[in-house]
Amino acid sequence: MGVFLTTIFSICSAYANGEPATSSINILPYTEHIVENCAKEPLILEDVLRLGQPSYKINDNSHNQKFSFGYTSCEQWFRWKPIIAPGQAGLWWLQIAPTFLDYVDVYVPQADGSYRAIHTGDHIPHSAREISSRQFLIPLALTGESSAYYYVRIQSSSTLTLGMTLWKPEAYINAAAQENTLYGVLFGLTLTAIVICLIGGGWFREPFYFVMAAFLFCNGLSHFTVNGFDQFLLYPESIRWPDRMLSFSAFAAGLSGVSLYLVFLQPKPYYPRFTIFCWGVAMLSGTGALASLAGLPSPLLSGFGAILVLGSMFVLTLLMLKHRFIPALLMLILFLPQVLTLFLQIARNFSLLPMTFWTTHVWAIMSMLQIPFVALVVMLRVRAQEKAYLLEQEKTRMHRDLFSMVAHELRTPLAVVSSAIANIELQTAESNPELAPRFLRANLGLSRLNTLIDNALAEDRLLDKGIQLQRQWITMDLFLAQLRELRAVDPPHSLQLNLQDAYETLFADPHWLGIAILNLLDNAIKYSPAGGLIQINVTTENTMTSIAIVDSGIGVPAEAAAKIFAKFYRADNATALRGVSGIGLGLSLVQTIVTLHNGQLTYQPNPAGGSIFIISLPSAL
Repeated sequence: MGVFLTTIFSICSAYANGEPATSSINILPYTEHIVENCAKEPLILEDVLRLGQPSYKINDNSHNQKFSFGYTSCEQWFRWKPIIAPGQAGLWWLQIAPTFLDYVDVYVPQADGSYRAIHTGDHIPHSAREISSRQFLIPLALTGESSAYYYVRIQSSSTLTLGMTLWKPEAYINAAAQENTLYGVLFGLTLTAIVICLIGGGWFREPFYFVMAAFLFCNGLSHFTVNGFDQFLLYPESIRWPDRMLSFSAFAAGLSGVSLYLVFLQPKPYYPRFTIFCWGVAMLSGTGALASLAGLPSPLLSGFGAILVLGSMFVLTLLMLKHRFIPALLMLILFLPQVLTLFLQIARNFSLLPMTFWTTHVWAIMSMLQIPFVALVVMLRVRAQEKAYLLEQEKTRMHRDLFSMVAHELRTPLAVVSSAIANIELQTAESNPELAPRFLRANLGLSRLNTLIDNALAEDRLLDKGIQLQRQWITMDLFLAQLRELRAVDPPHSLQLNLQDAYETLFADPHWLGIAILNLLDNAIKYSPAGGLIQINVTTENTMTSIAIVDSGIGVPAEAAAKIFAKFYRADNATALRGVSGIGLGLSLVQTIVTLHNGQLTYQPNPAGGSIFIISLPSAL
């Protein structure tokens, strides 16, 4: 951490105070802004050289000495004379900033009185620049003897705030290395935080983590494009991708920023209308991002969009301090410094402030200092959700223990009742034969209760007792025939077994797999009150065997299909079915058994009406 802070301090000092006078010279104080041309026809150097003639003057704007012009497509012309002492003569690099200027033309005076034009800018590919760098660099051989003017023409569709510095090559390389270190740390921290967020999102499957990851990515992309790193990419020269990416990153950052605030602060219960407004701002930002890739919106719109986004985020945070103090305070602490520095940059973009260290690099430094805190917030949220998850697991375990205890305790009285009914049935069989149907219903009810208890205790043994499956090779036709004997299917239902291969074998635990299939068969009978055909279809494809139980019953509503395997869940149409009881344990048990076999249990509606449950298991080891 000490080395990290020392690096930031050294970079800040270098850029805030500048290099020694012998290494770099800020030439803006010695530069004249001589003309602003907003006409459709661009000027050429000869036009500018004639400006001193009394009869020739074009949109003179020389009073602007801030060199901050805001969002304008007008071309700006400047001139300056060398201010190099004789002892400093030699090769210098002229750096012109920022990195999103479209066209930069520097006219260098020659010994014969002519001028040599050097072209750069983000619309000029790296291969065509004098020096291949993300910064716009012009090599100049300067002496202390020349008194001729150097002319500079600049035009940009983005904001135009100018910086011009003369550097000794060695000094520039050192300063650029420091700046690249700054952005390397920033991008590295951003990537680390994104990975943490994605891990949290994959673990808990909550939107917050993915929105945070998107916000960090878009924030990093903004720094990547604003500082010209994207210009190293091989953009087609016919399409002005740097302008599009600059605008896209600004709009995308707005979309992800507003979405993050809304997902984290959850303001809808307190401010429903303002929440709708904020989502509208997010959608406008998203539309602007997509339109930017098509080259439609102007950079000026992204500037106004940034003001709208930052304003809405700030107001939302202040409002939520009243209702959700801790989350709102966290967002305020995390993002207020960055918001303030962004306002500085926006003020510079609108020509309210000149181009300085504080309006250029503080945003990156604030983002870099912010990212560890972002990671901390994510980790705290992960920890809180982990505690909630463990608490829920403990509650589930306690409920299961209670249910198992009750199930165990019910076995004895049920056995007593079953024995008593059997004795009474034997004693009254000859004298009261009309009671036989009632004894049948009583025995069916007791059988149903025993099945429920068996399911509850079976899952308890599987999950908590560490029972190992006793797998063996099963011949499917014999196995299904045995199950058919265990669970009689009487009219109005009928059962049909369909095997692709009569001698098909499967490596599985016959006891537990039998329980799973019997549960599905029992459901097929219960939830087909009108009767009908029930099929068990066994097919093998590659290394997987599928056992499909098909019925023509009431089916599963579409909205309940994703929940039916949850414990204690029953669909509405199942609970509304008269004469059919259940507590929602059967399918949960089946899924547990299938999962322990490294298989998968799926549901799909029967096109002819009803349900199809498919157990897919590996055929071999």
